[in-house]
Amino acid sequence: MIVRTTPEDFLRSVDDAKAVRRQERFLERATENRLLDPWERYRVLTDQCDRLTDVAEQGDRKTRFALLILGGINAVNLLIVTQGDMSGGPNITNPAVVAYVACYVFLSLCFFVYAIKALRPRSPETEEAGGASGRPLLHLDDEALREPAAVYAGRWQQAQIGEMNAELATMIHTLSRNNVRKLRALQRVYLGLYVLVGLTAMALVVLAVTRFGQ
Repeated sequence: MIVRTTPEDFLRSVDDAKAVRRQERFLERATENRLLDPWERYRVLTDQCDRLTDVAEQGDRKTRFALLILGGINAVNLLIVTQGDMSGGPNITNPAVVAYVACYVFLSLCFFVYAIKALRPRSPETEEAGGASGRPLLHLDDEALREPAAVYAGRWQQAQIGEMNAELATMIHTLSRNNVRKLRALQRVYLGLYVLVGLTAMALVVLAVTRFGQ
């Protein structure tokens, strides 16, 4: 039996089929345990890379702020030591003052080293995740910059989304490792600020007691 359909019925059936496919894709995307498709994985990786870069920049800003605080604390201690004689405090040649200055300078230099460690550029110690050429495209080292621009552009023309995702994943791994090292050094810097503030407070108390006790 032949069923005759009008053009309107045919178009309606096509629209219904498209709607069914859209609904199926929507339900598939709504599944929690499905795998990401390559482009979704690329977007997630780039977002994570941007987030880790922001974390690194925030760490650098906090380190610079810590250095400003450290400079202020050092200025206060310099005034305490140099103005001690004038204000009736302990003489700078006093063994206790010499020991305090030596201890303070040593700790201050140690925390300066940690600040430098937090701020210093990290070498891109990425694992090899290159494409067909065996060389990563996103990691521009000296060897990559020495090759002609046309060769580098040609490698990009042969790039695959899977290769880019693999390179982004290794970059994220490296950024995460560098951020952990940076934040660990930054924590030591701020811990050092607490120690130096405590030493400065003790010096101020001793100076005040010595001055008003005379």
